[in-house]
Formats: sequence, structure tokens, C-alpha cells
Amino acid sequence: MEKTADSSAHSVLHSHESLEKFEIFQMAYKFADAANRKDSEMFQSLWDHEQAEWIIGPPINVSFRGKENMRSSVEHMLDRWEFFVQLVTGGVVILDGDKAYARFYVNEIANSKEGTGNHNLSMYEDELIKREENWFFTKRIYHTIFQSSERQLGEMIGVPQIPGWLRAVSLDQRT
Repeated sequence: MEKTADSSAHSVLHSHESLEKFEIFQMAYKFADAANRKDSEMFQSLWDHEQAEWIIGPPINVSFRGKENMRSSVEHMLDRWEFFVQLVTGGVVILDGDKAYARFYVNEIANSKEGTGNHNLSMYEDELIKREENWFFTKRIYHTIFQSSERQLGEMIGVPQIPGWLRAVSLDQRT
């Protein structure tokens, strides 16, 4: 089959769209990684400097606005947990030029320092913007689908420290 200019252009456009969607999936994974490691610096780096809003719906009902507040917000939200793990289990991305809309499902497991547990199945509804070749969250809305407050049984081992070179890579928006 002979390639035409139209099929080549379509292939390039499809390849570019796939790369953009991959980068947005990486944003959701970096968000979970920063939360799992309680890395507030990385967490803050994922948010847009002009507009940033993190809304956590029922049963928590709290919101944070402004990139400058994102570091303290994640510290506040994660401080009560002896351990916390968020796993991104799937998602959908819709591109609209330098804006994108996404939906990601997450599975969260945690134990509080007070002895209670937490298991959430939730969905993030996201808006992102691309500035200077990098994607940033402008809004994340967290919707709890299922919640259990039973303490997780087992031994908390902890999240390992990552090497400095890998930490530098994880902060780079282009990876």
C-alpha cells in the first residue's frame, strides 16, 4: 500500500496526539507518586502558576486554590496518615489544543496515626494546560465512589527513598 501525503500527515498527527496523552497520563502518575512519597515539592510543581484548584468532594469537602498553597495542602492532607498509597488504575484524556480534560480512577489505601483505616475507590476529574511545552493541572476534582474506614491489616514497611538522580528526573516535567 502506497503512503499518501494525507496518510503521512494523519500518522504524524496521531503520533503527536498519543505523545500528548502519554504526557498527561504521566501527570496523574507523578501526582500519585508525590502523594505516596509525601513529596510536597514535586506535588506543587505539577500545578499551573496562574490557576490551580484542588477540590476534594464528599465526605471530606475541602478545596485549595493557588499553586503557592499546594505544598501545604498536600502536607496537611497526608500528615494524618501512618501510611498512604494511591494507585492510578485507568483514565481517559481529551485534548483541546493547549488544554486537556481527563478522568482518572484511583485506589487509595491508608492507615491513620490514630488507628483507623481508609480504603477509597475514587475518580479525579481534571483540567490541564500546556505552557512552555509542559502540562500542568489547573483543576483536579476528587470524587469518592466507595469508602471503607476499616484499618488495613499487615505491617507498614514504608516507601523507600529514591536516589537523587531519579528524584531529579521525577521533577522534570518533560519526562
